[in-house]
Amino acid sequence: MPLKPALSALAKQTIKTAFEELERTFTPADSREFPVTTLDHVKKAMLNIENELAARRSLRHMRRLAPFLKGLEHYAKVMDILCNGTPYLSWIWAPITLILRIACEHVEAFDQLIKGYSRIGDTLTRFEILDHTFLRDRDFQQTLSIFYADILQFHKHAYKFVRRNSWALFFSTSWGRFQRRFDNIIEDLEYHAELIDKEAVVRNIAEARKIRQEIRTWREDSLENIRQADEQEASRQFTHVVSWLGDDESDQRSILGSILSEASEYAGTCHWILKHSQLQSWISKKPDTSFVWLLGAPGSGKSILSTQLMTFIEAGGGFVASHYCSDFYASSTKYEKIIGSLLIQLLRHDDELATYVYQQCVVGKKSPSLLTLDRLLRTLLSSVSSEPCQTKYIWIVIDGLDLCDEREQSAVISLANRISSKNASSSGVMCKILLSGRSSPTLRQSLRTVPTISLAEEKLHLAGAIKYYVSQRLNRLGNDLRQINIGPTEVQALEEKVTRKADGMFLYARLAVDYLSRGIFVSSEEIMKSVDELPKSLAEFYEKILAQTLIPQDPRSKMRIQSIFEWIAFAKRPLKKIELLSAMTFTFQEDPEFSRLAPSYMLDRCGPLIEERQDTTVTFVHTSVKEFLQKSSTNFAIHESDVLHKHGAAAVTCLLSGMNVFWGVLEETEKHRRVIKGIHAFHPYATEHWIDYILSHMESAKSTSGSGLIDLSVRLAEELTSLKPDLTIDGTIELDPDLRARLEIMRLYPHLHDIAKMTFQSRSLMSLELKFLQKESEDLTKTASSARHTLTGLLATYQETIRLILSRTSCPGITPDELETFKTQIRASTYTCQLRTCPRATNGFESEEACREHEMAHTQIVKCTFPTCHYPAFPSKQALENHLRRVHSQNSPRRSIRRVNASPPIQASLQIPSPTDWMDIPRVSGHRYINGVYFPIFARALDHSPVSDNHKWTSASAGRD
Repeated sequence: MPLKPALSALAKQTIKTAFEELERTFTPADSREFPVTTLDHVKKAMLNIENELAARRSLRHMRRLAPFLKGLEHYAKVMDILCNGTPYLSWIWAPITLILRIACEHVEAFDQLIKGYSRIGDTLTRFEILDHTFLRDRDFQQTLSIFYADILQFHKHAYKFVRRNSWALFFSTSWGRFQRRFDNIIEDLEYHAELIDKEAVVRNIAEARKIRQEIRTWREDSLENIRQADEQEASRQFTHVVSWLGDDESDQRSILGSILSEASEYAGTCHWILKHSQLQSWISKKPDTSFVWLLGAPGSGKSILSTQLMTFIEAGGGFVASHYCSDFYASSTKYEKIIGSLLIQLLRHDDELATYVYQQCVVGKKSPSLLTLDRLLRTLLSSVSSEPCQTKYIWIVIDGLDLCDEREQSAVISLANRISSKNASSSGVMCKILLSGRSSPTLRQSLRTVPTISLAEEKLHLAGAIKYYVSQRLNRLGNDLRQINIGPTEVQALEEKVTRKADGMFLYARLAVDYLSRGIFVSSEEIMKSVDELPKSLAEFYEKILAQTLIPQDPRSKMRIQSIFEWIAFAKRPLKKIELLSAMTFTFQEDPEFSRLAPSYMLDRCGPLIEERQDTTVTFVHTSVKEFLQKSSTNFAIHESDVLHKHGAAAVTCLLSGMNVFWGVLEETEKHRRVIKGIHAFHPYATEHWIDYILSHMESAKSTSGSGLIDLSVRLAEELTSLKPDLTIDGTIELDPDLRARLEIMRLYPHLHDIAKMTFQSRSLMSLELKFLQKESEDLTKTASSARHTLTGLLATYQETIRLILSRTSCPGITPDELETFKTQIRASTYTCQLRTCPRATNGFESEEACREHEMAHTQIVKCTFPTCHYPAFPSKQALENHLRRVHSQNSPRRSIRRVNASPPIQASLQIPSPTDWMDIPRVSGHRYINGVYFPIFARALDHSPVSDNHKWTSASAGRD
């Protein structure tokens, strides 16, 4: 009796690993019958499915599975020795029944899976004639084990695809990515089938080992290439979707970054919230407590508590989508922006969702209306779970809801109720909502039945957290306190005093310690007395700080401090420090020829009411400071209606100065010095908003025909008109009716009206699309030169100067530190979006490629996101689909070359697209790119699209061209 062949340990481990991975993927309910399932069971199930399809008149030629099932039968006989005594063997065929039964409800998906399994069957035919004697070869056993692993990988991907929520909805958009993985598995099987043939027929050990090493190398490289291709395609699609949403995450990153930095600096002040019974229930992966309201007064630490809850959930592997409303970013309080922010986080969490939105909305050219976004959010939330038959928990945190107006508050609460309800969780996804904010009439009425965590009722916990915070802050003042003989006992008493004064408000404690750190004290009695004399309320504290800031100042200095507060409070977006100083420069100077930036110490004089954040933006320490300054009963109150004139005049002055500097005769060295010093850092902001300021000023009751802003604006328009700008706007570009109506108020000033209209047209969506179409067929320098002597061209010149400076390591008259500071703060202004109202129009990109990708996503033009594809943009969804089917399809048909007259035949192996496809092929230096090859000889002939009878190209004419 022959001995059983010795088994390869590597082969056994490969089989075991593949089995355990697939076993973990399937739910116990779905795989319960797998151990006892035979091939006969599978064949019988296939017949049943075929009968069901026949009854529905949807037969899909299931006989294509016959070679696969027959091949499995012979492969099982060969594998029996390797799988003897284990449950591994039946898992080769058992999953097929379940996968195809689920997929048969969606004919297109069913057909694709049938094709995949039939292709596997083609690689299994050789096992019918394979001799068992080959099993004694350990390398041969390893090859067999790889067959097993690849087949199980196919089952795994197919099962996860058909078992995810709403899989049929995502099939048409997600199959392409799965197709790459399936094709890679099939290709791996084909390579190993070739190896088996060589080993079985040739038995050349050296050759077989060489092939085996080549296959191993190919397998590793192909898997890495697929991973990179998926990442590249997902990244490009995500970028397009974000631009389609008309949003980016820069605002949210800035808000959240500021909160997180403060929370991490004083860690340990929020641990108590994790012990709260209602929040423990909300955090848990249970359906209990799906909706919570965190209620608190201004400065009580709601935002920091919210971020700490997020951090705790994420540390446990949970997914949290959040949105933080802020007065400093007006758009953050809009309902559509809240939905957009949540959508972006969902898409980043699951790139399959990004593919779906890209195909359905971007390529499908849907408008990002509020109704579309609302439906899209609910669709994605119900489909985010990719694990079969498991409940996916998603936590959503919305902070600062009280800052939204009543209509927005009601809309958010309505959405929260819908997605957190038990009916919504029936899809396998459970959403848990946390709303955080101050009380308001709408919130009190709408959330009266929602579990509420009131920080006013948690004074004991807050007192402990505030005392811990104060202790950390006072420890940093240890050296100063020791100089006036304040020891540990006095420090502890000081901590308790500040904690009692704060009365549950972290913001008050922060201001109190800031006040102590700036004071000059000579004894412990003085410092204790100063704490006792601190105001009781936050508003009174602000009043005290403001008074101390203004008392030593003369009227002119007070006016400048007020101007700084106005810019921080009412700028269209938070300004970076260098931008704010530039804005102050143009606010105080009416002469565009000046050459000195406003000094930074001006900001220091504003006391502890403002702060510089990590991203260098300057804001108030809390949104309540702005509310205080607007409601102040003193002559120092600030109002938005009063600053439109000043801010508009600063913007126009900045543009006039830019014209003198960048279009004038100023020496290059002086031009660079001004840019590096930051004098013109305000330029992108001014370019974006100058017309808005003028229109708002004209529409206000305080507007007069002789105002300084109008005079400056007319001067700017006349100087631009005198330069005879080269930009000619296509007559088909129509402005929005509301915008066109607003411009009518400028009719009294013809030059100003024409420049404003031209600016709006040149920065419209239609204009952006036309520019992209021009750039595909014209030289970039020609396109750029067409904007000369316009404000768009002026901005481009400023940005070109920045790029030139960034490329240098030194500049005359500039210290290395100044140059490095400039590069750090101004780099994001290098490339900005040309679409008006886009957040990236002023806070741009560091590379031209990233900016172009972003701009492309705004347009109705779609581009192929297939990795390494360099075809130009397509004007329609149908054109893109034709391109994908023709170029990237697995079975793209060959196209024959049309013969004309008796011309000699062209080599048949060349696959030249039909004449109707010329417009889809990119030109490179007058050449055509066809199937990876450049054909310069057809350069002129192929420019006729489509080919006309008047110019029938032949090989002879091609030779002449």
